[in-house]
Amino acid sequence: MKTSFLCSNTYSDPAAHEQFYPAPRNRFDATLGGQELDRWLEFARTADALGFDYVSVSEHHYAPLMVSPNAAVLAGALSQTLQHAGIAWLGPIVSIANPVRVAEEIAMLDQLTGGRLLVFLLRGTPNEFVTYNVDPSKTRAITEEASLLIRRALTEPEPFAWKGDQFDFPVVSVWPGATQHPHPPLLTSGMSVDSVRFSARNRFGIAISFYPPDIVAQLTDLYRTECDSVGFTPTSDQLLYRAFIAVGETDAHAEELRERFVPRELPKVPPPAGIGTDADGRRHEGADQGGAGFAFGALQFCGSAESVVAQIREFHAQTGIGHLDLAFTLGGITYAEAHDSLRRFGEQVLPQIRDLSDDRHAVGAGGVAG
Repeated sequence: MKTSFLCSNTYSDPAAHEQFYPAPRNRFDATLGGQELDRWLEFARTADALGFDYVSVSEHHYAPLMVSPNAAVLAGALSQTLQHAGIAWLGPIVSIANPVRVAEEIAMLDQLTGGRLLVFLLRGTPNEFVTYNVDPSKTRAITEEASLLIRRALTEPEPFAWKGDQFDFPVVSVWPGATQHPHPPLLTSGMSVDSVRFSARNRFGIAISFYPPDIVAQLTDLYRTECDSVGFTPTSDQLLYRAFIAVGETDAHAEELRERFVPRELPKVPPPAGIGTDADGRRHEGADQGGAGFAFGALQFCGSAESVVAQIREFHAQTGIGHLDLAFTLGGITYAEAHDSLRRFGEQVLPQIRDLSDDRHAVGAGGVAG
């Protein structure tokens, strides 16, 4: 099992969170912002020292929850800070970006990290599409073509032309050249049936966020089936899952953290079409109300170290996920509590989940072996 620590660079002043999106720029204080950034860099160094495989960064706009409108900048800073961990760029929002520019940034970050880079080519959420006034109805097609173009730009040894439905570049020749061969590991979305099929048929890894285990299992089972159809056998660490986590001193302490995790209601999204049913086709309990869907604002893993180990082992056995991207802070959990939770995970949980691998666990609702 591989792990990454989400370096979210959250700006925590409650006044900045009163308006979810877009947050007024005048809510930012430079002194506090500098302190927050220093704290997040220290979190990243701690995760590195604890043995995390990666520190992850993500792109978001117009909001304090994750202050990284160009996550490549934060990734570049981390590349000069981390001693052992790689960087997981999860990811650039390619639906609103120039794909050649994204490929250039990937190539440069791969060089800066000495080949310790992983990239998730992200479509993004509807609120992000308005950042650069992109038509939401076109974002799936843009994302899919951009992902294929970025991969070719990272592997093609000679200048080439690209003329597609979404992009037209007379010449593409990305520098620097390859650090990882043929390119850094690339993931695309596993959040819907359509995105899973695109990922599998084009031999990308997949990333899934926050869904409950049974929905993740259905998506990963579909992914393995689609991969089989094209003769592609992904490894478990090509399946990534982002989750919120709290590791308490005891189960009771962890439950107290859970109660304070998110002090306000956040939007909940239903499961993807075609997903969220049991073997008899019945809807997942609560799915129609959205509570069992995209559970942003819930702790996916929570308990004492012993309990979290058991939860992760069960989750891996059910889903075949081999890379966990973990967020330790949000809402009412203080930085000190998050730091303690991070240390407990690194010292007590991480050594006990390293052995999880493809050949030991069943995968997905259909029990496909990894």
